Amino acid sequence: DRQYERIDMAFEHSDWIATVAAQALIRNNQPLLAYIGGKPAAFTGKDHNFLPGEAFQKQIIVINNSRETVTAECEWSFGLPQAVTGSKTVTLPTGEQERIPLSFELPASLAPGKYELSATVRFSSGETQVDSFSIDVMPGPSAPLVGAEIALFDPKGETGKLLDGMGVRCQRVDAAADLSAYDTLIVGKGALTVDGPGPDVARVRDGLKVIVFEQTPDVLEKRFGFRVAEYGLRWVFKRVPDHPLLAGLADEHLRNWRGDATILPPRLTYEMRSYGRPTVKWCDIPVTRVWRCGNRGNVASALIEKPACGDFLPILDGGYSLQYSPLMEYREGKGMVLFCQMDVTGRTESDPAAETLARNILQHVSAWQPAQRRTVVYAGEAAGKSHLESAGLSPGSYQGGTLSADQVLVVGPTGGRRLARNAATIADFLRAGGNLLAIGLDEGDANAFLPLKVGIKKQEHIAAYFEPFGLNTLLAGVGPADVHNRAAGEVPLVSAGVIAIGDGVLATAEDANVVFCQLAPWKFDSTKQSVKRTFRRTSFLTTRLLANMGAAGRTALLGRFSSPVGEGEKRWLDGLYLDVPEEWDDPYRFFGW
Repeated sequence: DRQYERIDMAFEHSDWIATVAAQALIRNNQPLLAYIGGKPAAFTGKDHNFLPGEAFQKQIIVINNSRETVTAECEWSFGLPQAVTGSKTVTLPTGEQERIPLSFELPASLAPGKYELSATVRFSSGETQVDSFSIDVMPGPSAPLVGAEIALFDPKGETGKLLDGMGVRCQRVDAAADLSAYDTLIVGKGALTVDGPGPDVARVRDGLKVIVFEQTPDVLEKRFGFRVAEYGLRWVFKRVPDHPLLAGLADEHLRNWRGDATILPPRLTYEMRSYGRPTVKWCDIPVTRVWRCGNRGNVASALIEKPACGDFLPILDGGYSLQYSPLMEYREGKGMVLFCQMDVTGRTESDPAAETLARNILQHVSAWQPAQRRTVVYAGEAAGKSHLESAGLSPGSYQGGTLSADQVLVVGPTGGRRLARNAATIADFLRAGGNLLAIGLDEGDANAFLPLKVGIKKQEHIAAYFEPFGLNTLLAGVGPADVHNRAAGEVPLVSAGVIAIGDGVLATAEDANVVFCQLAPWKFDSTKQSVKRTFRRTSFLTTRLLANMGAAGRTALLGRFSSPVGEGEKRWLDGLYLDVPEEWDDPYRFFGW
């Protein structure tokens, strides 16, 4: 399967690369290869999302890298309700390849689902090879249900064309427009620049909803202050699988979209520096890159690293260590901002999954309602309170007394024993539906104040696996990469009394709004490269857990929409992340190995 995958990727780029890949197969004792590829003109074997009534083309590619002429008897079958079959025999001299084009037309009444195209090739050498390719047929498009007054800031007009095609009516506005009459603002693809005007979205705190379609990496980094990667993903993963934005989209729909994405040029803009490798600027730091080979099949080209500050809910993620999200909700006050860096706009070919996602975005934002907001009170070691303050929260100190429904109690190391005298009050708080986040507690701390008995043992923790959590859970948006401990030391892992997640690095109470997070981010030194990423990921983890409980602080993000970047300003250093970036922090730097 790995060899098929390599040859598959090779045909996406050039015949020369394909030849190198084919030569590699000789070393693996596979001199002959039969493969189902894509459209003969484009050499892509990936397009797989289609609508009923569409026509498409694939091809069987037969490569002979043996030392003698061979004959190949090729048969294929497409598993529609009425199967489509065919056959052809080809003779290939040494070192040659044959491409057999296949054309199919899907019935207009074809039911959505997965349909398999398979091929069997019998070689005169006695070898038989089988390959298959799945086609995903998606439901036909429907107009999104939107009932709000929508403003559109779209100087380039690409998003306007997308909305017109879906039958969505909106009022086009400029950057200086008064948005008080609108429920929703849509910021079109590429609408913002680093130093140009932008709309004032401060009313998000009062309930305005904003959709931001694809923006350039320069805008994301320099204007908003995100850390970004111009990587170009052809596959992303569901982090909140039951989110309304993903309705009608299965895992297989979120990869290898048709056509090219267009938010980035097909080649890097770079300088040639050390050892002849291309160099780009990342957070104003020169870092090396491998060459990019186009945008074909991309589903997300400019990626946002998940921030450690603010209420950012990643709905999809991908990239190195799954630390990037191309679809993310930011909530502040009574409103929200939805960042869509998925390449849904202006593709060279439309993909049904991209169209479905765009419709879901409009429907979800139109129907979105704010959740209750709560303040944080903290008990525990001082370093924990300082960390929460640096993340933009304003935690009060809990010294005892009544807790209300609009508060979240956070208990850090040593805090449990201090709260022993308040155990009855905390039990009443939890029975009434109160929210409690326990961070890094040992067994003595946990059992000193909680109305349940918990088993906690110190053990080595490096990594743990668990499935994604649903939207209406206290762990929404959290993934296994967020609990990867690069320090590889002993951690107090939950072992009994509650629902342990993974190896017990996370846990939830069965009948109360209690979450145990056994990695305290302030225990990891953000200045040490060996554990810096652990600090970064656990900082996001802690902020996300609190946001799920209704507690989130403000960031500077909303003000940056209308504020052009000043000379010498470095917004990526302020407000969204808790560590200072260094060259080694960039996971896509390339050192020539």
